[in-house]
Amino acid sequence: MHPTRAARPFATLLGAAGIEAVLPSSAASLEVGAIESDSRSVTPGSLFVAIAGLRTDGHRFIGDAISRGAVAVVAERAPDRPVDAVPLITVSNSRLALSALAAAFNDHPSRDLCVVGITGTDGKTTTATLLWNAWRAAGISAASITTVDRRTGDEVASNPSRQTTPEAPELQAELARIRDAGITHVALETSSHALEMHRADDVEFRAAVFTRITTEHLELHGSRNRYLAAKARLLERVSTRSDGIAVLDAGDPFGFPHLAAIPVATRLTYTDLPEIAADLRAEDIVAESTSVRFYARTPWGDVPIRLGLAGSFNVRNALAALAAACATGADLGSATRGLETAGAVTGRMEQVDLGQPFAAVVDYAHTTDALETVLRELRPTTAGRLWAVFGSAGERDLEKRPAMGSVAARLADVSVITDEDPRGEDRALILEQIAAGAVAAGGERGRNVFVIPDRAEAIAYAIDHAAPGDTVLCAGKGHEKTLETASGEIPWNERAVVSAAIRRRFS
Repeated sequence: MHPTRAARPFATLLGAAGIEAVLPSSAASLEVGAIESDSRSVTPGSLFVAIAGLRTDGHRFIGDAISRGAVAVVAERAPDRPVDAVPLITVSNSRLALSALAAAFNDHPSRDLCVVGITGTDGKTTTATLLWNAWRAAGISAASITTVDRRTGDEVASNPSRQTTPEAPELQAELARIRDAGITHVALETSSHALEMHRADDVEFRAAVFTRITTEHLELHGSRNRYLAAKARLLERVSTRSDGIAVLDAGDPFGFPHLAAIPVATRLTYTDLPEIAADLRAEDIVAESTSVRFYARTPWGDVPIRLGLAGSFNVRNALAALAAACATGADLGSATRGLETAGAVTGRMEQVDLGQPFAAVVDYAHTTDALETVLRELRPTTAGRLWAVFGSAGERDLEKRPAMGSVAARLADVSVITDEDPRGEDRALILEQIAAGAVAAGGERGRNVFVIPDRAEAIAYAIDHAAPGDTVLCAGKGHEKTLETASGEIPWNERAVVSAAIRRRFS
């Protein structure tokens, strides 16, 4: 449910959203109390916008929406059964209309905010959270909307859904709530899904921050280049502003050449690679088991930084956050303190330490590149064997399944292949596709490659067989609260499952 706002005259709302329509006289006094694109959420007084989704066509549920109290419908076509009870407005693209209507209904909240969009393949949540911390340390009232949580001033609440970027009605309502709370700056994690599906079209971004772009969600975008093109829409939006800001990873071999060609008022680049020139550079990087320190050279001065986050890849995330913070009003010293005092992000290189003689780490790494990065990061701090417990989601990128198996076989000592949201697919087929990649890369079934479909059993197997000095990485679920199967969602807490396995072994 969205925060309750005063009802809006339907005709005024359509006009504010730029939708031209001739309304029947009966609709002259019609007022809209909410905007919904899911008929199950419709309440009396709602405007229902029918969306042709990837799996379900909302036009099929127009009748259901009306029966639940929808007072008007916006759709791309008339339903099979005539609608006589309420006005029906047809548009060429319902998603565009939904975004515009949601922004208008909430009085265009982003116009009163400094919104920084953070996109890329990996590192978005950490970068957004670091940016929030940097702003706050500088005395800037700040909020963040990420895959993991929603932060508004001192208030922190878990993200109630699996969506990185909410659908337009929820997103605009959240931005309105943030605005009404007196917040001025917002870090918005902006996914390729949101950009492709126009969820954030009517958010007025001041800045675009890009983490490294590799490959993900090809089931939606179709190709790597189209995936990049979806990401680039964020920068294209910012480029239209006279005060627009771009923060780009100069060391990104795939994304940077394309993004750097898009003109923008202010461009800041960052890198952790000594051979690449950039506005912000990290030098003398030292990664430890639970932290990383480096020296940052920036346009605002040079400072030593010690992050309380594991993983040298977080140096890039910190530089991106630092650039965005300082470019939007934070001073360097305060922003640096904010980065240094930031706590670990749930499910991101999260240590589970109950006194066991081996390391256990929970991480969200669910792409080939992310898994490779995390395994390479953990290798130097692992005296014994490095275990990888992981899977690959159903109804998502088929290409990455054998690739992830290959990465694990090459970089981990033991691979335990297990469920990661099989959804409606045959779980056994998914796991065998991953295992085939592991075997092709030199892994051997029954020796260092094990297939255990039940994720709790797979984690327990690794924990039970880990020796002193080993590291057990549980990758792919991170912060997520459910495991999606063909029969529905199962409650899930990766850290709790790992903790329970450790306790059982050493009880």
